Amino acid sequence: MKGILTDRRNFIRTATGAAAAAVVAPGYRNLHAQQPREPPESHPNFPVNPFEREGRWFKAALHVHTTTSDGDVDVPTRIGQYREAGYDVVAITDHWKTNDLSGFSDETFLAICGMEAHPATGTGAPSHHFVCLGLPHPFELAKDMPAQALIDKAKAAGAKIIYAHPYWTAHSMEEMMEVSGYCGVEVFNAVCDLMASKGYNQVHWDQLLNKGRIVAGLATDDVHKSKDLDLGWTMVRAPALTQENILAAIESGCFYASCGPAVEDFRIENNTVRIRCSSSAVIRFFYNGSGGGRTFRAEPGQALSSAEWTFGGGKRSIQWIRAEVVDADGRHAWTNPLRAG
Repeated sequence: MKGILTDRRNFIRTATGAAAAAVVAPGYRNLHAQQPREPPESHPNFPVNPFEREGRWFKAALHVHTTTSDGDVDVPTRIGQYREAGYDVVAITDHWKTNDLSGFSDETFLAICGMEAHPATGTGAPSHHFVCLGLPHPFELAKDMPAQALIDKAKAAGAKIIYAHPYWTAHSMEEMMEVSGYCGVEVFNAVCDLMASKGYNQVHWDQLLNKGRIVAGLATDDVHKSKDLDLGWTMVRAPALTQENILAAIESGCFYASCGPAVEDFRIENNTVRIRCSSSAVIRFFYNGSGGGRTFRAEPGQALSSAEWTFGGGKRSIQWIRAEVVDADGRHAWTNPLRAG
């Protein structure tokens, strides 16, 4: 654990040193301050429901490091580890660098080229961290580029953008709302949980949803050390194991996130939300606004495998509902939010 913490701190000091210096430099805020973004749509697009789509489930690791930046093994070794662990998709996302992944994909496995970039925030808070999935190789992003320009350039190159570990980077809604264009946020980051107990980002996610920024939630390893592999993953529903299909599913939210439990079905029909899942101790439904939640707990010595809740009829207008499952070992799974009304 000490090795993880030391390596990561050293890398962040090195990689963001220029940005940190810029914070105190005269004119920094004028140079890097983000332009106000358009307000969220009054009727935003919600993630598609993967349980209502045709296709197959693919287990995906979408935030992975190698010796190209600060991981402990090279690209072939890391990909081999994930293949052996039963993954169908691995995105190699080294800091500021892409990798040549030609030859690693076949009909049963997909390797996606990506990058983790961390441009300065407009507030002077610690840098943003964006996971950019589906970049070409080689591809470069300037470290001094303003955050929104960086997102725009990566998206223009075909990437899907994920907002990484906002709790670990001490970000508030001010930082998360100063940029747009990301389709998801890490609801769970295993390494951030291991080293700082700041891997769970449900509060940040719900705050975004309450502000009308409707994004999906992903779970990742953010693996640096081989012993920390296979602790968080995203189950993607797609018609075929191709980069085009997987990236389209990620962009549309056609997946659920987990660090243990399996979700078998989740849907809203006639003002009733229902979920079926693997054996669990707690099932929660979260929705917008103050006190927005319903919790179902298994009786002592028993387990839950489903829950349903009929909503509506009150003064509150429920706009979205997402589900969370917790098993007997405390491991979570998360569905994406669905439109409730």
